[in-house]
Amino acid sequence: MPAIVVNSATPFGSMSNAAISKLIEAIRDIHRIAQAASMAQTGVTPGGTAVETGSNFGVAASSTPGAQGAAYIFALTTLDNSLQAFLTTNQGAITALDNG
Repeated sequence: MPAIVVNSATPFGSMSNAAISKLIEAIRDIHRIAQAASMAQTGVTPGGTAVETGSNFGVAASSTPGAQGAAYIFALTTLDNSLQAFLTTNQGAITALDNG
């Protein structure tokens, strides 16, 4: 699909450009966070404690060490997998609408 140039000076053109830019940024950010959380969890026992309070992720710990961190990683991984599939399926349209 060829690139579509959308004028940001118009209300809906501006909204379209901003939405596509934010969509791309959100997908990249979720992917980056999911990768980092997965790496942080590697080798940690119990699983998930590496992303709980006191880490770069700041997940509030529950009374069971690692439970909230593991849930956080599961949710991130699930969301990331879905967003990556969405991105793959819709890459042509997203790229066409991305004014960079």
